[in-house]
Amino acid sequence: MELSTSTTPQSVDRAHRRIRHALLFTFVTLVALAGFQAWYNGRLERVRALDADLVGLASTQRIFCQQVGRLAALAEGGELRSNADAELISEAIERSRSDALLVETLLAAQRGLSGRDEAPVAAALSRWQDARERLWYRADTMSLHVGSHDAFAVTHSASALQAEVEPALAAADLLYQRLQEASQSRATHQARMLQWGVGLTLLVLAAVVMLVAVPTARALRMQVQRLSTQTRELQRLAQIVARTDNGVVVTGLDGRIEWVNDGFVRLTGWSADDVRGRPVDVALHSEHNDPADVAPYHEALRTGRAARFEVLTRRKHASDGWFEVDLQPMLDEEGRHRGYVFLATDVTGRHELSERLRLAASTDALTGLPNRAAAIQRLHRAIGHARRHPGYGFAVLFMDFDRFKQINDTLGHHEGDELLKQMAQRIELALRPGDAVARVNGEHTAARLGGDEFVVVLDGVSRVEDARAITDRLLRDLAEPYVIDGRSVQSTVSIGVVVARDDARSPDELLRDADTAMYEAKRAGRDCCMVFDPAMHERVVRQLEIENDLRRALRAGELFVVYQPIVALPGGRATGVEALVRWRHPSRGVVTPGEFIAVAEEVGLIDQIGEFVLRESCARFADWRARLGPRAPGQLNVNLSRAQLRSPGLVEQVRATLAEHELAPRLLQLEVTETLAAQDEAVQATLRALKQLGVRLALDDFGTGYSSLACLHLLPVDTVKIDRSFIAHAESVEYHRVLIEATIRVAQSLDMVTVAEGIETAGQAALMTRLRCDHGQGWLYGRPVEAAELERRITEAAAA
Repeated sequence: MELSTSTTPQSVDRAHRRIRHALLFTFVTLVALAGFQAWYNGRLERVRALDADLVGLASTQRIFCQQVGRLAALAEGGELRSNADAELISEAIERSRSDALLVETLLAAQRGLSGRDEAPVAAALSRWQDARERLWYRADTMSLHVGSHDAFAVTHSASALQAEVEPALAAADLLYQRLQEASQSRATHQARMLQWGVGLTLLVLAAVVMLVAVPTARALRMQVQRLSTQTRELQRLAQIVARTDNGVVVTGLDGRIEWVNDGFVRLTGWSADDVRGRPVDVALHSEHNDPADVAPYHEALRTGRAARFEVLTRRKHASDGWFEVDLQPMLDEEGRHRGYVFLATDVTGRHELSERLRLAASTDALTGLPNRAAAIQRLHRAIGHARRHPGYGFAVLFMDFDRFKQINDTLGHHEGDELLKQMAQRIELALRPGDAVARVNGEHTAARLGGDEFVVVLDGVSRVEDARAITDRLLRDLAEPYVIDGRSVQSTVSIGVVVARDDARSPDELLRDADTAMYEAKRAGRDCCMVFDPAMHERVVRQLEIENDLRRALRAGELFVVYQPIVALPGGRATGVEALVRWRHPSRGVVTPGEFIAVAEEVGLIDQIGEFVLRESCARFADWRARLGPRAPGQLNVNLSRAQLRSPGLVEQVRATLAEHELAPRLLQLEVTETLAAQDEAVQATLRALKQLGVRLALDDFGTGYSSLACLHLLPVDTVKIDRSFIAHAESVEYHRVLIEATIRVAQSLDMVTVAEGIETAGQAALMTRLRCDHGQGWLYGRPVEAAELERRITEAAAA
């Protein structure tokens, strides 16, 4: 569309500027005139008020002269003699003086406003001032004589005052007359000035009309003509493109829609009135567009260049459709950019076919949910969105159903598949419309990764509390019983949660972290959710390293046993040793059990470690008894783990080891924590079987588990080892001291031996002796050492 010179944006802008300047000039002129007129009228009002006040005061002075004359006559006749009469005369004089002073003040203010001195008024005022001074003097004299009650003096002063009254009255009359004449003169002058002001105002308004209003009206008329011309040109353009099947949209530089053709209305359902004046992206672009899809539009709008792209578009009476858009800038005859033309072609059918093919390749055949590949793609999109939009967050839920394998093996694979379908349906039903972003163009919110593992992506979730609210709903809904072939089946779910922001790295890492958190939920007891913490991954990596190193250590013989003496109280004579495992790592040095025993229990290596310690310590203990004789330790203590106590072959293993090394069972004391000793019936049965074998049992770390002194007689143990945490504070904390004393007394009443663990100071040893504890163990008597070092110490002690 070509534009005439009269309708170019530049000519229109120039006309607008002329009109604005003219209107601004008119406004400023009128405001200035109105301000001046208001100021001048206010000045006139003040002058009029001063004239009125001055005339009134002059009249008051005349009245004063008359009043003084009457008082003088009364005094001359002998009628004024009291003090009250004297005060009356004085008050009249003071009022006259006050009024005279006010007259002079008002005359000075009037001269300031009018800007001129009036000679007649000044002469009259001067005459009055002379006459009043004499009048005041005579009046003061008469008042003085009246107050002194001197009749002769009063009569004489009254006569003198009578002589001054007439000249003063004449001067006051003259002043009154001159002030009235001056007031009338100013009123006449002001009336002439007002007439001149009105004339000047009319003259200025006429000039404004001729110089501003007429050109402004002419400019407005020309502008209307320009707009009419532009409208006709746009109508011609509309007629040209009205018949095309494609949609055509014309916008301004800011992307706001100015015109659309009939083809656009047919394709989208939006009328011209629906979209006119609205930005293209706000009115037409679907909220489901990926930012990458609309990026070419924003880039073209920013740079003023052409662009071609496909975008998901909102339609009025149908679902969103895909349009291929050819965007071209509009230039005027001077080559200046003035807007854009959009040519839109409907390609929805092509996209729907492509989408059906994509969904077929990314859908889980069993549940109808997206598969792992679709979940990975969805996570890629969420990560990209988070990087482009700081503050955006999303969450990944990794779900694994508890006991599914057991249910699948029990009911059969067909029923297991049916259970998975119902699980998938519940996941979708549990998720509300605002919970997840995976639903784009029919894409589901949840995906099945494989087996009984599912993943959900939650959009806009940047807080852990929001993710927990959704997982709580999932846990509750998925825990409800399922009905499979008329049979009720129940399976809970464990959920791992990762809340990701713009620091998310890759889908694989997100799934790995969520999977790690899910296994933490399994370890926490199942049917719960755990939020991923980086420490979880570090712990998993560390545990994997420890597991691999530990398996190698068992093969390479890196584990070894150390022994700590147990002594009798009092005296400190060694009565036995406790065997403790250590690990001589090739790079980390000696590793204590606290760093690897928990991992060994989790990965199933604790049986091998326990068997090694039992076998190695029994062999060394038998060798000591054979070579050292009476100097050898009298008893061997070995710890049992949770896994060993639950192993059905433990009792037989202990029996075989004792028989192999020809050790009497009473020489071996097996230590279990009070938490393990208070376990279920299976553990209790194992402990009783060991007792029947003849070995002794010790309750280790007493006071830190679930047992109480009242239940101590129910446990099949021979020795109670009081935990080091109580011993450490026994000297300073009364509660710990009382608890230790009570434990010792109860144990002794049950014929049990007591051992105080962790004795490090002579004060602690003395206190345990006073409390009649049987044995002590701790660094005061010796740290755990290897067999050769312990044997050397035994030999040195015997030689001493």
